[in-house]
Order: sequence, then structure tokens, then C-alpha cells
Amino acid sequence: MEVLTFLFILASIVLIGIYYSRLPEQIPIHFNWPSKDKNGLGSKDILWTGPIIFGILAVGINRLNRYPWIFNYPIHVTKENAEFNYRQATQMLRVLNLMTGFLCLFVTLLSILEVLGTAKELDNYPGPIFPILLIALPIIYLICVLMKNNV
Repeated sequence: MEVLTFLFILASIVLIGIYYSRLPEQIPIHFNWPSKDKNGLGSKDILWTGPIIFGILAVGINRLNRYPWIFNYPIHVTKENAEFNYRQATQMLRVLNLMTGFLCLFVTLLSILEVLGTAKELDNYPGPIFPILLIALPIIYLICVLMKNNV
């Protein structure tokens, strides 16, 4: 999963590199950024910040995942249940990291396609799914841990 996560982020960088020369100097920015002008446009260089931020986040989650005993758990972790709880926590972070990498690729692709005028209605369906998945994933793992530990 870690390799796939970083491949998604690398694919985002490659996409930007391929299409960078075809993009206009000013592109629409859909979030509040200091370089955004009153028309909602900013420099095309802003596209590079996505993979940089997502890359830093992915590396941070990957590093954090090596120390599952420092996480907060909804139950008291004992020798008997430690292996299960640590496995669930690290698995959840791996899936979350994978979703982060895919989100980076999706946002980059959507931004490029929108600027080139080929996006059409692409962001209407997958866009709202990401926040739901990012919220639902920890809840699902919390329920699994609580059910397994009979809390």
C-alpha cells in the first residue's frame, strides 16, 4: 500500500510535468491561497504545492505508522489484545495514506482537466465521496476494535 500511495503522488508530479507547458499562466484556484486574485485565479505554479503537501503528509503518516504503541486507543491495550489493536491501527493508517495519495492524483488530474476545458462534470460525483471516506474509515476501524474487544 505504501508503494501505491507514493506512486499516486509521483503520478501527480508526472502529470503536472507533462501538461505544465500547455497550461495558461493563470489557472482557477478553488481554495483560499495568498496568490489568488479577486477573480479566483492564481499562478499555474500552485499545482506543485498539492504533491508537495500530500507527499509530506504521506511520509509523516508512513513514519508515524511505525510506532503504533504511541497511538490513543478507545480501550486499554494489554499484552493479550496489543497485536490486534496495533495491526488494526497500522492497517487503518495505511488505507488512509492510500486514500491521501489517490486524492492527490485526483485533485491534480481534475485541476489540469478543468484548465484544459475537458473536465466537464467530473468533480460532481467523486468529490463528495472523499470527505465521507476520510470520516468513515476511522469510524469503521473504531467499531471493529470495540467489537473485537467486547467493549
